[in-house]
Amino acid sequence: MSTSAADHGHADWHRMSALELGRLFESGSADPREVTDDFLARANAADPAHRIYVRLLEARARAEADAAAARAKSGLRRHALDGVPLSWKDLFDTAGEATAAGSLPLKNRMPERDAEVLARATRAGAVCLGKTTMTELAFSGLGINPNFGTPANAHDERIERVPGGSSAGAGVSVARGLAAAAIGTDTGGSVRIPAAWNGLVGLKTTTGRLPLAGTVPLSPTFDTVGPLARNVEDAAALLSLLEGRQTRSLEAFDLTRATFWLPGGIAWSQLDDGIAAALEAAIRRLLHGGARIVEHGLPELDEIDALAWSPKTSRLVAEAHAQWGDMLAANKAGIYPPVYERVMAGASIAATDIVAADLKRAEIRARYLAATAGVDAVLLPSIAISPPPIAALEAGGDAYFRANRMALRNATIGNQLGLCAVTLPAGYDQLGLPVGLMLQAQPFMEEKLLRLALAVERILRE
Repeated sequence: MSTSAADHGHADWHRMSALELGRLFESGSADPREVTDDFLARANAADPAHRIYVRLLEARARAEADAAAARAKSGLRRHALDGVPLSWKDLFDTAGEATAAGSLPLKNRMPERDAEVLARATRAGAVCLGKTTMTELAFSGLGINPNFGTPANAHDERIERVPGGSSAGAGVSVARGLAAAAIGTDTGGSVRIPAAWNGLVGLKTTTGRLPLAGTVPLSPTFDTVGPLARNVEDAAALLSLLEGRQTRSLEAFDLTRATFWLPGGIAWSQLDDGIAAALEAAIRRLLHGGARIVEHGLPELDEIDALAWSPKTSRLVAEAHAQWGDMLAANKAGIYPPVYERVMAGASIAATDIVAADLKRAEIRARYLAATAGVDAVLLPSIAISPPPIAALEAGGDAYFRANRMALRNATIGNQLGLCAVTLPAGYDQLGLPVGLMLQAQPFMEEKLLRLALAVERILRE
């Protein structure tokens, strides 16, 4: 559907999807320079303490918007998202601009070139607005970072709640209308958690689908790149942007031909009441929409959860320590204590235990893939709990670690098994906070997963 300048004035740009903005640029109904200026002005006004954006890259953004405007005027736009303003998590290298991954010892780290995915997006014409705040070294699902700033969840104006992490500022930048979409990373849920808690779509790509070159690592075995967006079509367009290819038309899957697995077990246990109620309603809507839902146990989920969280066999913790243990030991006073504790726990993990865990993970994965080969996706709550208040957790301790594990628990499964997954808004809890429903699919099935997600999104929005 075409959109005119009369239909969408200046005040509405920040509420529009990334593809809607792209269509305005294509038709000449909006100018990338004016839209970029509007987003920059909004970010400066809404985020004076830099809790959402570590820094805005205003000169870069305006230069990129100038180039996008010239291409649009000449009919030479490079991509459906050419000229669209995006935010980038502060672990993607940006040439000549500090990239600190939320850690004070890295505050003067100055890359010489852009991360590969940022370079691809820039070549396709996307505008880089700036770098968003994140959990230190991407090592938490809550999004708390006292040293660089913790952005408050976008859906509670009364109590400042955790935004979800580690792509904290990424989620809040989109939910508060300070970017058309955001790019983050997901090692154990770090795209899907802030997306779910801020009412967005978050895509966890299959391990290896998108390059990690130029990203500050946490655990190279599990690190993945993915978008946070207003809707599924935007997420699909962003995936194409990051892959360096053109956007293809996304057709919704026929839900009457879809089979979903509802596994119960660990992933559906200990849900907050409001989350359980919202997801039960969402499942009923899928059934009414013609989807086939199979309720059956899937013990591999419980097994991979136990393996992932065992303190003696965590490859993620071991790799985090191998990457950052020396730096943290030399700068303990400047490190957020919960992150320091989790990373340094890797010092006591034995190599033989990691190898044994790798073999066990591969065996569980093989059984999971065989068991789920006949279904289109597995349905899970994106997060078991609603976002807690920041003040209750910032000091760390047992409350922090309990909340962190419950935030990460379900999302981590997909990383451990090397799958792709997407979280979709699925209603609200009793506090009026967003609830996410996760669709988890087999590796490298993003295109089919996004078609399924588009169909589910339409049912849930009716």
